[in-house]
Amino acid sequence: MIKEINVFLFRCMRKLGMQSLYYRLLYPFYHSPSARTEREYIERACDRLYTLHPDVGQSSLSQNKLERPFQYDLQIIVPAYNVESYIAECIDSILAQRTSFRILVTVVNDGSTDQTFSVLQRYADCPEICIIQQENKGFSGARNAALKHIRASYIMFVDADDKLPEGAVESLMCSALCTDADIVEGGYSRFMGERTTFTFRHSESFTRDWSILYGFPVGKVYKSWLFEDVVFPLGYWFEDTICIYLLYPRCKAVATIKDVVYLYRQNEQGITFTSRGNIKTLDALWVTRRLLADSKRMGIPATQALYDMLLLDLSVNLTRFVTLDDMVHQDAFMVSAALLQEYFPRYRTENIRLRPLEQAFLHYDYGAYRLYGKCYLGV
Repeated sequence: MIKEINVFLFRCMRKLGMQSLYYRLLYPFYHSPSARTEREYIERACDRLYTLHPDVGQSSLSQNKLERPFQYDLQIIVPAYNVESYIAECIDSILAQRTSFRILVTVVNDGSTDQTFSVLQRYADCPEICIIQQENKGFSGARNAALKHIRASYIMFVDADDKLPEGAVESLMCSALCTDADIVEGGYSRFMGERTTFTFRHSESFTRDWSILYGFPVGKVYKSWLFEDVVFPLGYWFEDTICIYLLYPRCKAVATIKDVVYLYRQNEQGITFTSRGNIKTLDALWVTRRLLADSKRMGIPATQALYDMLLLDLSVNLTRFVTLDDMVHQDAFMVSAALLQEYFPRYRTENIRLRPLEQAFLHYDYGAYRLYGKCYLGV
């Protein structure tokens, strides 16, 4: 009942644009800065989390081969695991693209145990398709298998249960060549069966501000050099976090287009729905920490944009951790706060919405942090 009331209040405040007032009114009742912020205390929090679910992932720094001169303009990478019901629809939507650009579709069958490989065999003689068969290595491992040999000027990712709408490749690639942007991103639609449930469209833009890009790797084309020394981190959930820490910050310019270029299947069995309460959700913290370390090793400078994106990332993590035991969540909060201090000690946000979250981290104030979740995120 309390949860339903909180959700109702959140929706009312959001509709009225009064989240900040709601936060200020409740703040005195939640405010609880920690008196224990020394390094030893943070390390103990980290140790407790390790006991429950250790960081078993790996660095994203690696070396891929760019096979120049490129034979293709665009390499589309499709990781496939137990998607017998969807994979043909996905591949057909790619092959149906009317485009003047040379396309290679690299499909990685990641140890499927259903009939996925049998379906893929139908495309074995298709010159535009390369099929890689491997033991199961997870989503990252499947994408990385295709990235080992990059054979095109640009790269695109498509998940095997999703589709490309007509004209997607032509729109993205024409913009890429006209603007010389390192990444070009379009809009997307979510669908369930024959019904479109949501559509997002960008405005046309060409900018150095990479924060306009959304955080998942699909729905865009990348210059292939971005993946010459980077792979998706193995062993983690939420591996898409690589985008905001290792890919976007290295771009000299990015572009967005108005066209819808990606059709995202709404899957109630996806990680967003199935991860609730699972201790492996702590991967969201471990992968953030690992990618921040990789970013530093690559010489990616700390910037205001990256700092604000970290705050936004940590706010998303709040929604993931809220279903865990409260003591676990509190330890995750302390370790997250320490990341801000370690990598961005002199930065402060100008984003009014993120300021309450920032202050909670700066003062190691778990109560204010949870209040932020209630008022601004509805959790």
